[in-house]
Amino acid sequence: NKKTGDIYFTGRKDTPIESHLYKVNINKPLQISKVSKREGFHRIAFSKDASVYIDSFSNYMQPPQVSLHKANGQHITWMEENKVDKDHPFYPYKSDYIKPRFGTLTAEDGQTLHYRIFEPVGFKGKRPTINYVYGGPGVQRVTNTWSVRNALIQHLVQKGYVVFQLDNRGSYQRGKKFEDPIYKHLGEIELVDQLTGVDYLKTLDIVDPDRIGIYGHSYGGYMTIMGMFKAPDVFKVGVSGAPVTDWGLYDTHYTERYAGHPGKDNQDYVISNVFKYADGLKGDMLIYHGMADDNVLFTNATKLFKHLQDLGKEFDVMTYPGSKHSIRGKKTGLHLAKTIVRYFDKNL
Repeated sequence: NKKTGDIYFTGRKDTPIESHLYKVNINKPLQISKVSKREGFHRIAFSKDASVYIDSFSNYMQPPQVSLHKANGQHITWMEENKVDKDHPFYPYKSDYIKPRFGTLTAEDGQTLHYRIFEPVGFKGKRPTINYVYGGPGVQRVTNTWSVRNALIQHLVQKGYVVFQLDNRGSYQRGKKFEDPIYKHLGEIELVDQLTGVDYLKTLDIVDPDRIGIYGHSYGGYMTIMGMFKAPDVFKVGVSGAPVTDWGLYDTHYTERYAGHPGKDNQDYVISNVFKYADGLKGDMLIYHGMADDNVLFTNATKLFKHLQDLGKEFDVMTYPGSKHSIRGKKTGLHLAKTIVRYFDKNL
């Protein structure tokens, strides 16, 4: 605002799991105040004169809303209230919706790791637990925001599973220091932090330490395989979706940023690829992949299939002809969700 000297920006000053609107005056740069109040994610678009803004908001229990505000945060009007009343499609399910519990752990280098855990209600005894992982750079999973991914989590929790998510070092929105440890160590530091999360899970009365599974898609699929290969006594069951198995097959603009040049740093690629650890597989593992995947090429999957076959390892496969990196479509998406749940039901 040129008249007042106020500068507005979104950030995560108070917690990395939420995004808020903040204000600072150009003449008092050390006095930062938070404008947005509701807990959750605020995505902001200001008018040219910075007098009003549009707030696209959601949190874990509230689907996206859009509202107009004065620059001081005062609500003017709803553009889309999306109120969860009796006519809302989410209303019949809201009472059974499990709200996550957020918390923090400490990595081996002293940095803070954020997690969220979903605990089933109405079940007795220790429960099977699924570590739902992504783990790669540029993505953050532990947030207080609405997401379509919540549907699968809620289904699993309502069936009696504990679901746990942790953003390891290398993941998004935590700064360079938090991301740096994975450089030329893909699949190593991330797993160390995920296992820190598992150690915490084993302290909980609700978790059966002998029935812990791991699931993820894309980089999470890669992490699932690394978990099953490198920590076979920790993870009993794994479901890996569209995994990178050979970083030499992935986009150079991404891979070289984190693994170096494949010619100069070939050994770093060998260490980060999954094949050298495959002999460690002991548990039940399902790999699914879209056969028309133009992001993580299907060759990643077939190369691992052949390697596991040569080692005499048993594993399960589900392929999706015509599907790309995201397995979409009403029928195909439903088939995938049922396949994932059925695999954990059978083996975990």
